[in-house]
Amino acid sequence: MKHWGLPICGDRVYGGRPLLLSELKDEYRLKPGKVERPLIATTALHAEELTVPHPVTGAEVKITAPWPKDFAVAVKNLRRHAPGIPWS
Repeated sequence: MKHWGLPICGDRVYGGRPLLLSELKDEYRLKPGKVERPLIATTALHAEELTVPHPVTGAEVKITAPWPKDFAVAVKNLRRHAPGIPWS
């Protein structure tokens, strides 16, 4: 993704910056003496569904995983405060 100029949010190894609410929300105000925490503390990469062949039978195995809480919160804030961008 970095090669295409699109580093993954939170991936500091390849130049991805943390996602901060202050960069999305115009009226964001941080309380005095507080430090803003990123909406996502880790690399924002998640496989919601994978389909792979079973190593013995070859049958299709589908693995699903819901979004982690911080991922869901970040997407909610992106939808709310960055409406011009087509978030899924």
